[in-house]
Amino acid sequence: MQSSSPVEVDYWTYFTSKRFIKDVSEASQILKKSLLRAAQRMYYSRCERRIAAAQNKDRPELEKHGWDVLNMSKKFNLPPLDDKMVRVDGTKITPDEFRRKYEAPRVPCIITGLTRHWKAHENWTLRNLLKNYADEYFKCGASPKGRSVYLKFKYFFEYMAEYEDDSPLYIFDGSFDERKGTKKMLLDYEVPEIFQESLFDLLGSDRTRPPHRWITIGPARSGTNIHIDPLGTSAWNALIHGHKRWVFIHPDTPRELVKIPKALRNVHPKEAITWFSTVYKRIQHGDWPFDKYPVYECRQNPGETVFVPCGWWHVVINEDNTVAVTQNFCSSINLPYVYPTIRKDSPALARAFLEKLCELRPDLLPTIYDSLADPKPIDDAYSSSSDKEYAKDEDYDDDSDISADSTDVSDYEVSEGESEEQDEEAQGDSEEDSSEDEEVLNDKEGECEEERKDLKGRIGKSQKLEVDSKGDAILVDDSEDENDIDISDDSEDSETFSDYDTDYDIDDTDYENNNAELSSNSPEIRTEPLREISPVRFVPENGVKRRASRDGKRTFSEWHSNALHTVQENY
Repeated sequence: MQSSSPVEVDYWTYFTSKRFIKDVSEASQILKKSLLRAAQRMYYSRCERRIAAAQNKDRPELEKHGWDVLNMSKKFNLPPLDDKMVRVDGTKITPDEFRRKYEAPRVPCIITGLTRHWKAHENWTLRNLLKNYADEYFKCGASPKGRSVYLKFKYFFEYMAEYEDDSPLYIFDGSFDERKGTKKMLLDYEVPEIFQESLFDLLGSDRTRPPHRWITIGPARSGTNIHIDPLGTSAWNALIHGHKRWVFIHPDTPRELVKIPKALRNVHPKEAITWFSTVYKRIQHGDWPFDKYPVYECRQNPGETVFVPCGWWHVVINEDNTVAVTQNFCSSINLPYVYPTIRKDSPALARAFLEKLCELRPDLLPTIYDSLADPKPIDDAYSSSSDKEYAKDEDYDDDSDISADSTDVSDYEVSEGESEEQDEEAQGDSEEDSSEDEEVLNDKEGECEEERKDLKGRIGKSQKLEVDSKGDAILVDDSEDENDIDISDDSEDSETFSDYDTDYDIDDTDYENNNAELSSNSPEIRTEPLREISPVRFVPENGVKRRASRDGKRTFSEWHSNALHTVQENY
C-alpha cells in the first residue's frame, strides 16, 4: 500500500487570497466583541458598585431588604387626576399683577410661557446632560447623619435606565452653581421677571445665606414627601422635561392629617410614593374635610412653572424621567413670614439679614417691626427622605402633637424641675434675641431719620398705641401721653425641620416631582370634586392688632407706632 505524501501548502497564495482577508476580518470582529464585553463587564461592575455605595449611604436600612422589596415599579399606578389648578399666562401678566393676585393672597398656580427662551430645553435633555456632565458629581441623597451623597451623572444615567427601585435615588443638588464643572448650567436658564425680587440676595456671598436654588433630576416614582418649604419662603419650580404630579394642601391643615399614618409607613416611611399610596388615596376617595382644608392637585407639563406660596403643604412625585430647576425666595410680600421664622430658627442669619435690610432696604423696616409685633413663623415640618436633616423622628407616635411641649407624662414628672429651668432659659434667650434685634435697628436709626420723619407725619398727633382689655396693642385717638408698649414673641414653640444648615446639606426642600404617562388600565378611584380654595388672608380684615407682652420691661419707640400705622394704611 502506497503512503500518501504530505500536502504542500502554498502560504503565499493563502496570504494573498481573499479568504485570508475574510478570516482576519472575522477574527478581528470576534476579538473586538470580546474586548467590548470585557470592558462592559468592568464598567457595569464599577457602575453597580458606585450605585450600591450611594444607596447604602442614603438609606442603609434597605441593605437587607432591597430597594425594590415592594415591587412598586409593577404595582404602583397614580389614580386619575382632578386638575383644577389655576393656570396663568406668564407672557401677559405683569410682576405687580402677579403679586397682587397670587403671591400676596398666597394662591398656588401654574404659570406657562416663562421658560420658552431657555437654553435648558435643548441642553438639559438626558443625552446632552450625559454628554456634557458625565464625570460631574451631583448630590442624590443624604446619609442619616446629614452627610451629602454624591454620584457621577454617567452612573446616575444608567441607574435611571436600568433600576426599578420602589422609591429611587433623586438628584436634588443645591451646590451645582458653586462647582466648576456644573456652574455653567446657570447660563441655561434665567429667573423669571415675576420672581426676581429676592431679598436674600442682599446677603451677597455671606456664609449665613441659606441655599436657594436646586437642579432636580429623577426617574419615575422619585419625588419629595409632604412638607412646607423652609424658613417661610415661597418657591417656583420650572420643569424642563418630563411630568410631575403635585398636591397642595391648605396651610391651616393639621400635621396629623397630612402625614403618613404610622401603621401604613412600611419600609419607605418618608417617601413620596408611600404618601401617594396612603394619604392621597384617602383624599381621592373623598375621606377628607375639603370644606375646612382645601386640596389642589395638578400635573406639571414640560415648560410650565409651579408657584408654591409660603406655608402651603405640598408633595410631588415624578411620573417619568424629569429634569427641573427650582428656587426659593424671600420677597417683600412674604417677609412677614420669613423674618420671624429665621429669627426663631437661625438667629445668626436673622441678624445678618436685618443689618442688610437696614442698610440697603430701609423701606422694609416697617414690615420688620410689624413681624416682631405679631410673629408668624412657619414650621418646616415633616419633610422627605432626601432631606435627612429634616426629621430624625422615625419612631414618633402617630398621635404625637406638633408642639415641642408634647412629651411623655412620665418624662415630664421626672424632669419637672429641669423643664422649669429650661423654660426660664428659653425665655431669657428670647428676650436676648429681641434686644439684639432692637440694638441693630437702633444702630441704623440715624440712617433712617428722614424716613421716620416722613412716617411720623402720617400719624395724627393725637394718636397713640394703647393696650385694650384683651391685651392687644392698638392705635387710638385723643391721647395725652405716649405709653411705651412692650411687644414680644408669644408664639408657641413647635417642631421644625429646616432644610438649611451650614454645610448646605439640603434635604430634598425643596425642594418635587411625578411618574410617566398613566397606563390605560389604571384602577378607577372615585375622586371627590375638589373645593375652591379660599385665599389665605395676608393681613386681618379688621385692621392691625398686635399682642402686648405681660412683663412691660421692653418698649418700642414712636418709630414703631408710625410703622404699625403705615402698615395699617397700606393694607
